[in-house]
Amino acid sequence: MTRSLNLLIATIILSLSVVGCQSEPKVNIKEGQWKITTNVKMTGIPMQMPPFTTTQCITKDDLVPKTSQPNQPDQNTKITNLKITGNTVSYDISSKTQGGEMVGHSTVTYNGDKMTGTMTAKVQPGNMEMSYTMKGHRIGDCPK
Repeated sequence: MTRSLNLLIATIILSLSVVGCQSEPKVNIKEGQWKITTNVKMTGIPMQMPPFTTTQCITKDDLVPKTSQPNQPDQNTKITNLKITGNTVSYDISSKTQGGEMVGHSTVTYNGDKMTGTMTAKVQPGNMEMSYTMKGHRIGDCPK
């Protein structure tokens, strides 16, 4: 059961998708290819997941960091309540899989070529609480 729940949680975390912004943000970000490392903590699970790293092109039109891997299936992830305040992007996220659902809230703050972010979420079934922290930095131009 614990292994299945861990796999469900890992799949949901890795399936977070990117959503474009609807307005012209004034976020202090250097657009380009970014490397983002994510640390995950799960309440009630003694064995924690190791950090994972992803890369993606982040632009002012596409500010939500993606933490999915290319080989992960679509998990019906939805981003709602996207707000930009200064250099901070906040949003609600939900992901559904055959085994459950994750609902959470995330904030990401950009500072030129660096970023930090957090998310808190609940996973059903089991009412498991989890949190993650992200740190990222720009590593170059976006691939053409």
